[in-house]
Amino acid sequence: MLTETIPLREYGTALVDDDLVQLVDESFWNELKITATRRPKEAQWQLKADALSGIARYRSTDIDLTVVIEPKLRGADVLFLAEHAYGQRGQVLRRPKGARVGIDNAYTDPIAALLIWYVDTVADFATRWLRRSYRTREIVLTGQVRGRFLVSKYMTQSLATGRNAEVPCVITERTIDTANNRLLKAGLREVAKLSSALAVPAARKAVKTAVNSALPLFAGVADTTIGPSEIRATSTRGPERHYASILQTTNDLLGGRQLGAQTGTNQVSSFMWAMPALFQEALRGILESSEDFTVESKRPNATIYDGAAHRLSSSKIDPDYVLRGADGVMLFDAKYKESLRFPSSDDESLLIGNNGPKVRVSRGDLYQMAAYRQQPLWFGAETALVYPVVLLKGQALPRPYEVRGIGATILLHFMDVGPNARDNLASFRERIRPMAT
Repeated sequence: MLTETIPLREYGTALVDDDLVQLVDESFWNELKITATRRPKEAQWQLKADALSGIARYRSTDIDLTVVIEPKLRGADVLFLAEHAYGQRGQVLRRPKGARVGIDNAYTDPIAALLIWYVDTVADFATRWLRRSYRTREIVLTGQVRGRFLVSKYMTQSLATGRNAEVPCVITERTIDTANNRLLKAGLREVAKLSSALAVPAARKAVKTAVNSALPLFAGVADTTIGPSEIRATSTRGPERHYASILQTTNDLLGGRQLGAQTGTNQVSSFMWAMPALFQEALRGILESSEDFTVESKRPNATIYDGAAHRLSSSKIDPDYVLRGADGVMLFDAKYKESLRFPSSDDESLLIGNNGPKVRVSRGDLYQMAAYRQQPLWFGAETALVYPVVLLKGQALPRPYEVRGIGATILLHFMDVGPNARDNLASFRERIRPMAT
């Protein structure tokens, strides 16, 4: 069997042999959003990653392939983002269909995005698949026989002790109170316990709300302490085969095996983070936790009319975040891009910076922010783009940059997502606070 590991970076490329590509099902590449192309007469294929980061594995009789995709921002702390991405308005965590992967260490600390993802997955599964299924159990009836009569037990336990009317039987009944469903309900209970240890108060509340919404789906399922015998009692055969993935994930959760950063020996299900959505949802969580402003959900529309003033269509004007502070409205957009670096000249970008690092900013992003504040509800609104940066120990969070000349000033804010992100979070909040006052 061929054993290979392919290292990639978000939006990066790697060259692989034709034999390897032919051994891997096309659906695996599609799930990872990896495009495989080969020019005529070239021996190797080029694999190009998209906006997913994580570890996934493909196994068959011919190949054992592990794909490791790192974030494009070198040193980015994905789990810091996951701690704050509890809103889940975008699909930030994905579990590709594939073999289990080995990771370097299991993160036993609870992660908000993972817990929310698990609860939503169980709720979706229960809504679709939670049906009455067959369960076989032993019972003792009085003066009657149902199902299969256990003659040997009747002779040795009932007759031998003078309890002739007690009839041991094995019956098969339809119920949702099965070993599989008990394990899923135990998983939800475990999530409720883990939520108490989350660092972000709003994340704790969001996870508990999600659990409370999912538990009524299991109202007919008994609460059970899960041990080895309960796990052995579960089944993924025949009509229960659709439980395989969700039971495996639940066992990982109950066993404290969640996620890792690099390959290793701890086995978990393959996982991928949708990085732009993860950054956007993490920033949303951080903004929603602020006491200086509130995050609004309503958005106005832009409407198209024909020459006779008949309404043709409308579309939502949708900046990532609309914040309302003491003095009015602020409009923020999250931009998951490498901004603080020295770029090559490009007609599609502006290079901003003099004494500090230069910043690459898309003209389209600036025009979009300038257009947002033309909406009557947002006249005079403060506007800002927020970029992720990875800071080394001792580096200070850059002060906001300003873009002038497109109407009112547009601010460029930076949020640390590197190994020191937790220490620099207070600085980021201080940077945006003046916009609210």
